[in-house]
Formats: sequence, C-alpha cells, structure tokens
Amino acid sequence: MAMGKRPAAPRSIDPIFEDVFQKVYGLPGWRVSPGWGSFLTFEFGTPHLEIREPITPKGNISEKVRRDLARRAVRINGEWHLWINCCNWKVFAKRKLIGESTSRRSYQTAADFLDGQKLTRVSIHPQGVRSVFEFDLGGRLETRPYDAGSEQWMFFDRSRRKVLTLRADGRYSYHDSDRPRGEETWKPVQVPVSSTTENGYLSMS
Repeated sequence: MAMGKRPAAPRSIDPIFEDVFQKVYGLPGWRVSPGWGSFLTFEFGTPHLEIREPITPKGNISEKVRRDLARRAVRINGEWHLWINCCNWKVFAKRKLIGESTSRRSYQTAADFLDGQKLTRVSIHPQGVRSVFEFDLGGRLETRPYDAGSEQWMFFDRSRRKVLTLRADGRYSYHDSDRPRGEETWKPVQVPVSSTTENGYLSMS
C-alpha cells in the first residue's frame, strides 16, 4: 500500500522528538476516531492485524469480563499510533473551528475531517505546553493542558515498542511501551533558541 514520500525533518528540537516524528511526516492518518471521554486517536503507516487469543482468566472477575476475555480479539493497527489523551483540543480547517474537546457532538465531525490527511508538521509552544499538529489538506489539531500534570498525548512506535509522551508540566518520557506505569523517566523538553519561530512555537517539520 503506497503511503507517500516522507520528507526529512531538520534538526530543530530534542533529538528524541525528531527521531520519532520524522518517520510519519507525509503519511496519512487513518481510522481517526473519538474514544472514551475526549480521547482522539490516529493510526499511521502500513496496516497490520493484531490478534489476541482467548484468555482463561483466574480469580474472581465479573461475568462480562470473563466473556470478553473468552473471545478472540482482532484489530487492524498501523505502525504508529497517536493518542490525544488528557488535554483540551481543537480541530480547525484552516481558521474555521471544526470540533473541540468541550463539545462531544463535534467529536466525530473533527475525526472525519482529519481522517486521510497527511501529517506535515508538529509544533510545540513551551509556554503553556501547547502542541500543534498540521496536515496537508488544511487540517490543524491544537492541544493544551487542562491541569498541571496529565499526559497530553502519547505517540506509539509499534515496531520499536516505544512510546513518546508529553505531559502537561512540559516534561516528556520516551520508554518501552510495556514498561509499568510509574517507572518512566521524565525530562524537560529542550527548546533550542534557534528553532523557535516568530510566534514562539517550536517547529518540527
């Protein structure tokens, strides 16, 4: 399946961010979907099947969970997965607001609009820890914290079994995706002075 050419990203941010995001520039996001709460998820790259075989549970669990585990679960996933998690977000078509996290009725409209658009640029505004994801057909997704410490978004690289997470306090973690929660190492996002633009955003394009 042809996914398009991936333009290289110049060095403009912490090398971890460059290494992760440059792999998906020029690739269309697909199965863009609203999830639980205000979550929004994207798949990128070649689709592949993920199969979980039935599980025989142990211990005292509910009958519903027992039935779910007894099923074979099959999902189609991409090589990369973006999860817009615990944050406020807005989706724009150029300057027109399409949907936002505070309006549940607009979730599907926002997801449908971004579905199929190619990711072209990611920017971070250190002051306020705001992120902007830009797409080739005029789509723009903006995120900002709604508290002091939640995980704004997570980007999973399934081939490496790694996940890059940006937190509301301006720190990030890049670690094995199967590492237990609470064992991550959090570092402040490094912002080279030469990489900031006139409006103060940190560009990764």
